[in-house]
Amino acid sequence: MFRFLHTSDWHLGRSLYGQSLIEDQAFALESLLKLIDERKPHALLIAGDVFDRALPPEAAVTLFDWFLNQVARVREVQVFFIPGNHDSRERVGFAASLLRDQRVTIFSKLEHAFEPVKLKGDDGVEAWIYGIPFVEPIEVGQFLDVTEVRTPDHATRLLCRAMIEKKRDARPAVLLCHAFVAGGEVSESEKEIYIGGSSHVSPEVFDGFAYTALGHLHKPQSAGRECVRYSGSLLPYSKSEIGHQKSITEIALAGDGSIKLELHSLQTRRSLRYIEGELKELIEKGMNDAAKHDYVIAGFTDSGAVLDAFARLRSVYPGLLHISRAGGFVPLSLPALQKEREEMSDLELFGEFFRDATGADMNDQEREALIEVLKMAEVTP
Repeated sequence: MFRFLHTSDWHLGRSLYGQSLIEDQAFALESLLKLIDERKPHALLIAGDVFDRALPPEAAVTLFDWFLNQVARVREVQVFFIPGNHDSRERVGFAASLLRDQRVTIFSKLEHAFEPVKLKGDDGVEAWIYGIPFVEPIEVGQFLDVTEVRTPDHATRLLCRAMIEKKRDARPAVLLCHAFVAGGEVSESEKEIYIGGSSHVSPEVFDGFAYTALGHLHKPQSAGRECVRYSGSLLPYSKSEIGHQKSITEIALAGDGSIKLELHSLQTRRSLRYIEGELKELIEKGMNDAAKHDYVIAGFTDSGAVLDAFARLRSVYPGLLHISRAGGFVPLSLPALQKEREEMSDLELFGEFFRDATGADMNDQEREALIEVLKMAEVTP
């Protein structure tokens, strides 16, 4: 068997509601190192979005440098990774040629997709490792000298077909790819992967590979078939990911291309959870909540105006990240909202503020009182 671990979407350097998650990410990576020590894989595959943005903060780069050293040099485990849509291919691919000799392979250019690495596992089983960096369809068309390559599905299909046609022997092949494969379940924290046109890639595009290690979607899940799979993100990065069982995927690949999967949960520094109720009730429950130091997103259901809600709730939930009225309104897009407000009267603007603050419209008595105040201020309602 050839055994490897599949992970992706670390988003090192990310913040959640202004709270830096770098310490939580470091804790999770330490947990991953323990898993590597326990399972002793032949390789670690990271399917993109190592960083949260193209120019990551210094702490994120330092953390990744430390982790690579621990895996590749200290533990002598081969590492393979690709840049995702959040990463800069140029920055992530720095010193790629030199690092190949240090057990770190970065597929950061399209030509790297045709430079697979052969690895040997147990009992003489060998496999080819391929990687496609995240690129726009037009770049694939230019690279392959094919016109009218406009969709991710077409671009990925052309690349995979060319890679399989040039495959050197019958050994099973593993692919790293960062894409939105049709049928996958999305989360709030995932950035739109392409602008314009369909962003979906069909699962059958990857038919020539024994296993496709996907990145981009944050929920661990298969995509059309068991051998085409998302590992999911390192941590939950939005409210919609609460309840996701974040994990690392372990794959055992046989010489005939068959696979066995096993999911391993990672220990986290803090959980993320959502609480809802009247503010007074939430505060009372928080006083005896054994998990009060978790990261918390709260929705309060009070019908009237609530003052200092965040500060009051954070006094019992130190990890409180965000609080809002449960079932609140959905705002317009910013340009539309700005245009609409420019056309509002002062009475209408205050009415909108009142609704946002209390969750209800002004009644007739409140509206009349406001009109009187506006008249006293010599403002025409």
